[in-house]
Amino acid sequence: MNTPEPAVPYRTLPAAQLGDPTAPLRWLLADLFLVGAAGILGGAPKTGKSFFALELAVAVASATPAAGRFAVAAPGPVLLCAAEDPPAVVVQRLAALAAAREQALASLPVEVIVEPGVRLPDGLDRLAATVARAAPRLLVLDPLIRLHRADENSAAEMAVILDGLRTLARATACAILLVHHTRKAPAGAIAGHGLRGSSDLHAFGDTNLYLRRLGPDGALELRIEHRAAPCPPPLRLRLCVADAARGPCARFVCEDDDEGARDPLRARTLELVRRAAAPVPTATLRTALGVRKQTLLGLLHRLAAEGTLRRAGRDGWTPSGPMAVPGPTSIGGNANLVTADNPNTPAAR
Repeated sequence: MNTPEPAVPYRTLPAAQLGDPTAPLRWLLADLFLVGAAGILGGAPKTGKSFFALELAVAVASATPAAGRFAVAAPGPVLLCAAEDPPAVVVQRLAALAAAREQALASLPVEVIVEPGVRLPDGLDRLAATVARAAPRLLVLDPLIRLHRADENSAAEMAVILDGLRTLARATACAILLVHHTRKAPAGAIAGHGLRGSSDLHAFGDTNLYLRRLGPDGALELRIEHRAAPCPPPLRLRLCVADAARGPCARFVCEDDDEGARDPLRARTLELVRRAAAPVPTATLRTALGVRKQTLLGLLHRLAAEGTLRRAGRDGWTPSGPMAVPGPTSIGGNANLVTADNPNTPAAR
């Protein structure tokens, strides 16, 4: 009779050797997403999830703040898997987001998986090989539902996918962001409870981000949920789109209550223009603000690129009207735009 081999004990280490307990968190995007983290960007359909995911991608690739607020601490290449939007929509949005940062899309290290049929968990090995080759700082998978055939309500089936993605993020220090839908029914006080499918999806994220449309004016609410850091209060965002000399520009702008404290010149300029009954000339703004002409013009041009202000006449400035969000119907030659402020039109996801 064969004697069974003794069980091999699991390898252990003293807790003090696991890492430096005084080391700060390594942020990819400061206060938003950690290096090598795995998380979810959730929201109802047509709330701008895909567009905001691209905002984060362009921010990381260009080393510029996301939504004008979240500084990029670890810039580098980005890998996208856009399994739902047509390539023309994806490239138009990327180009507009890059243009708002005065950069050309061709100059940014952003790669897109173009081979159809990425399926998880079967495709995890190929995805890992792609990450090893591209060495991205950020991998965006959009949307999760198009990348698997598992029962989303089954914790056992989803755990195989989610555990594989978390292992990939940890092994490569590549942050992984899954774009996912929320249920149609209200989620209550905890946004993560509204994610469609198993509760494992909520538990999966080191950081989960949730977008919610606030009303017909196009404003969005961003909720940030961290596992290892304090969770900030909800932030108010807006997607601004404007036509510039080099083509459309698009950028998410944070409209939180701290904006005036962080940039008093910007806040005062916007206050003067918004309260005026007619377009305000540059000279009038300069006199009221007491700043150099070059400083003011730089700010006005940035606000115009964001879509917050627009030029009126030869030298006047006025608030922009309702912002237009490039959506699928703006592609294909008809040049139609989908408006974010009209609840009866299909705004960008």
